[in-house]
Amino acid sequence: MHHDVTLSRDGIVLRPLTPADAPALRTVVDEETWGGMSVPFPRTDAEMAAHLQTLVGADGLLAFAVEQDGELVGRTTFYDYVPGLRVEIGNTIYARTVWGTTLNPTAKLLLLTHAFEEMQVGRVALRCDSRNRRSHDAIRRLGATYEGTLRRFRPSADGSIADVDYFSVLAEEWPDVRAGLEARLTG
Repeated sequence: MHHDVTLSRDGIVLRPLTPADAPALRTVVDEETWGGMSVPFPRTDAEMAAHLQTLVGADGLLAFAVEQDGELVGRTTFYDYVPGLRVEIGNTIYARTVWGTTLNPTAKLLLLTHAFEEMQVGRVALRCDSRNRRSHDAIRRLGATYEGTLRRFRPSADGSIADVDYFSVLAEEWPDVRAGLEARLTG
């Protein structure tokens, strides 16, 4: 879905993703980092552009390019939006160079703030392939509550059927989650 939402903080910008971002995104991801995705790894710029076009064109999905200091370092989305009720954050992938930095907590703070304060949802969900312990641990560190594992939930990039770990933040939990993220970013 085409949108005009841009979110920013401390040199990190989430702006509308476009198929023209394909070459830059291909330079920061690889088959291993792509492993938690639900579609096969796009091996060429044309395949990546087609994949990004699918995201950008999907109903109810807001796709963002993630930039740090003007350089594209990943992508993320809002999807499964039900007005006044819920939205999910996902399809997130970052360059290895930003793993373990403030980029992910900053991006999630921007997304969660937008979801709760602008979209007015009562629940934000996040999920990851259950084999991806790095993502599982990162989501927990955001302050999201682990709700369980959905077994045989979706296809994975390698063609297998993946179990998915599910997490959420509820509106009443948001002030504490926000304070925790702010403390991580200023501490």
